[in-house]
Amino acid sequence: MRRLLIKQLGSEQEADLALKILLTHLVSAGFGEHRKGHLRDYLAKAVRSCAKARLAEQGGLDEEAIKQRCAELIPESKRWLILWRDCLLDRAWRALERLEHQDRTRPLYTILWTSTVEPKSTLDELADKAEARTGTRPEGPQVQQFKHEAKAAFAQLLADEVVETLEKADKVSVKNEINKLGIGSAFHGLNVEAKEPA
Repeated sequence: MRRLLIKQLGSEQEADLALKILLTHLVSAGFGEHRKGHLRDYLAKAVRSCAKARLAEQGGLDEEAIKQRCAELIPESKRWLILWRDCLLDRAWRALERLEHQDRTRPLYTILWTSTVEPKSTLDELADKAEARTGTRPEGPQVQQFKHEAKAAFAQLLADEVVETLEKADKVSVKNEINKLGIGSAFHGLNVEAKEPA
């Protein structure tokens, strides 16, 4: 949200002031309508509202100019969907990394991250990275097994993130949200459950 506000308001300082407006509103009014659909949509509207409020506080712009400056801050804008998708992906990666920290003998994060950013890595190179990062060196078939387990774990963590943002988290809604965000490739060939939000 902050990145989008910086772009719309022109500086980090102004973005931070707009976020203060948002936080004040959330504290005083609660999360309101986000339970009626997508948290993503609620936050997009909230960001738009706090940006408009901050621009109005600054003065110098009429209502139409403020409206134009905030035109991109709508739930269905491509920019907002990309930022939201990136946020969900980041959260899933961090969750996978936390799992690795809990059990250093299973370097799932290191193997999947390395094979994602360096797709031509050999199994030996993946084992080297895992050993350097965790102190555990998986061998040949074990690296391949960890890679498969890591993909499945990441897909489940990502699905869990999507579920947490939906009011109605049935299989169809989750699948639609995954498709809308363009993250379906993380699930190819895997069986993932749509777990109820906590």
